[in-house]
Formats: sequence, structure tokens, C-alpha cells
Amino acid sequence: MMKNNWIASLVLLAIASGSTLAQEATLAKAKTIPTTRSELKEVLGQLKDRVPRLPVPETVPGATNPASSNVINGRARRFYLPESWLQAERWGNEAESKVSYELKTQCFWVVSRGNNCHYCLGHQEHKLKLAGLSDDQIGALDRDWDCLDPRTRKGVELARKMTVLPFALSDRDVASLKSEYSDAEIVELVYSIARFNAMNRWTDSMGLPQDPQMRGESVEFDTPTSARWNQGESLVVAGSDIVRPMAWTWQECQEQLQTSATRGARVQLVSQESAAETLQIPVDEVHDWHRAIATLPAAGPEMVRAWTAMLSDPELAPEIKAAICWTTARHNRASSSLAMAKAFADQLKLTEQQIQAWDKNQAENSTPGMVRAIEFAKKLTCDPTKITDADIARLREVFSDRQTAHAIYTAATANALDRFTETLGLAIRP
Repeated sequence: MMKNNWIASLVLLAIASGSTLAQEATLAKAKTIPTTRSELKEVLGQLKDRVPRLPVPETVPGATNPASSNVINGRARRFYLPESWLQAERWGNEAESKVSYELKTQCFWVVSRGNNCHYCLGHQEHKLKLAGLSDDQIGALDRDWDCLDPRTRKGVELARKMTVLPFALSDRDVASLKSEYSDAEIVELVYSIARFNAMNRWTDSMGLPQDPQMRGESVEFDTPTSARWNQGESLVVAGSDIVRPMAWTWQECQEQLQTSATRGARVQLVSQESAAETLQIPVDEVHDWHRAIATLPAAGPEMVRAWTAMLSDPELAPEIKAAICWTTARHNRASSSLAMAKAFADQLKLTEQQIQAWDKNQAENSTPGMVRAIEFAKKLTCDPTKITDADIARLREVFSDRQTAHAIYTAATANALDRFTETLGLAIRP
């Protein structure tokens, strides 16, 4: 009898261990990257059944932000993030904008495809259909850029490169836009694409399910697909052309801090005085990124206020936010964002030894929260398509749900700032 009990115990232990391993494997599994348009529509439809990684209430009492909405992303932002962070909700949409909503949405589709963000991709599919695009026109964004008009093609090419090759942007990339876009339009387009990259990283990390309705219309993806969009390879999804270089070493970081202070912008910027007036900040605090974003008279001031509020909010330790910004800039090879992160660290009176410790990120030299935040920021920057349930679970082991959301949003927004400053070649002077 004792032998039988012993055997039974071993069997139960094996079953329990197998179940635990299976659960861990599920938590660590990244989403599928669909290869064809039919596969893409299928996974977008399946997303409606996903359970968010952080709980999101059906209603958010007391939320007053004018950008609030009934979609789950809007509720998640309003529930977890301070109102002051949500000021920059225009996405570069200005009253006198000449970069059309349709073009920006096509760029958002390309960004979402490149980051494999199923939630945002589903939203852009729905918005493009409401804007009058056919399924074939949407399919062309993934497979046939030759059929796009020159202005749209240059826009989606930039969207793709800013998304999957942000470290390889050059003078030539911006110069090539000038046959179709004014300098002010380039700033607006770059800002929008940068923000789209941030939103992908936020919604996908949160694991948000697809909304059944958007703007009063049912969100459906089960539609006929032309065979041509199920053949060949995607022009957007990262392929053999994507070889991400190593993050800058400490010595390289010091060199890049010098570079960021001396380089010239790739577009014409407004004057320091004009930027100071538009953004309502002292003239001696104006850097090139202020002069660029002041090109957007409505979105610019909102973005500056939101960024300032994000860094100063005490919910998540400021030194952790500084480390997140430093980490994304190192891995995106964004020298001006690196300089901004260094300035924030200096403001917090952090030593060079403390900053160098972020690069090594060793548990014996840091707190569990700092280690997890840097790990996550690195993965969200370098491998956004591979964020899993397990990644968010690791953050929740050391942070509250609200702090976890703040870490996600900070890393996402830092990635946007990296792309904005680096694409435009903006200087940050000491």
C-alpha cells in the first residue's frame, strides 16, 4: 500500500510539474507574426478574445480627458495614467495640417505591422475602411508600394524605417522626403510616426483585446481577400535587412553626448524665441527638439507639458524613469535622447558610477525594480514583437499595477522621443 501511495504521489507531482511547465511556456510565448493578408485578418479577429495583462475596468470614474473614449485603450490610459500625461493626444493633427488623416493612418498601419501590434493594426484596418480604402488598397501597404502615389510611398517608407531601422536613419532619408513634403510637414509626419511607435508599445505590452466596436461601427476582419496579397513577402515585416547593432558602450556614449551638442538639424526649425513663446518656456531652456516640436502649435506645447509631467510624477521612482530613457536611447543609438536622459540623471544628482551600472544591470549593484525596468525597456526597444505575458508578470512581481503601467508608458514614450530627435538630427546643447 505504501509503495502504491508513493507511486501515486510521484504521478501527481509529475502532472503538477507538467502543468506548471505548460503554463510557463504559454506565458513566455510571443504572438504570431502573420505572413499573408488572410492570416493577418485571422489573428486580428482572434484578438477579441484576449485577456489584458493588467485589469481594465469597463468604466473609469472621474475621467475628464477630452481624448477619452469607449475603446479599451482609452479606458486603460485613463485608469492607469495621470491626466497630465494624456495632454499630447492630438497625434500631430493640427487645424492647418497638410498631412492628411488618411496618409497618417496608412503610416500607422505600416508602423503597427512592423511592430506586430495586433490591437493597433486592427484599429488602422477599421479606420482605413471607414476612410474609403478598399481591401486591395490596404493590402498594397504590405505587398505593393509601386502602386502608391509618390507622396504616400515616401511616407510609408519613412514609417517602416523609423519603426524597424531607427538606428540607421540618415541625412539622405530626410532629404528624399523634400520632393513631396515641406520641412514643416516632415516634422509633423516624423512626430506622428514616432508617436505611433509609442502607442504600439503601450497597447501591445498591456495585452489589450480588440474592441468589438469603434466609433459606433462593428470591427470586423472576416472579409474576402485577393489571392495576390497571400503571395510573396511583406515589405514591412523585419527581414534580412534588419541587423540591430549592439548598444553603445560607455565610451561611445560619451562620444555621442558630444555629437548631440554639435550636429545640425535636417530640417528648418523655428527660432529659439518663437519656440519659447509657443511652448511657454524660458528661451535659455530651448533645445532643437523644442524648436522642432514648436512647429506644431497645438500638439507641441501639449507634448512638452506631458513629457515634463511624466518625468516628475512620483508614482514610479524618477531614477528608474531616467534609467529607462537612457536604456532606450543607447539601444536605438539616439544621441540627443541620450543627452536628455543624461541631463535628467544629472538633475537627480546621480553619479556616473550609477549611470554606468544601468548598462551592466547586475542585481548585486541595483534594486529588483531597477533591474526589471531596464530589462523590460531593453526588450521593448529591441524586440517589441516578442513581448509576452511573462515580461509583464515579471514587472508586476516588483511593482504595483499602476507602477507597471507607468514603466510601460515611459519606455514607450522614450522610444518615440528617440525616433523624433534622431530622424530630424536634432541637437541637445549643454
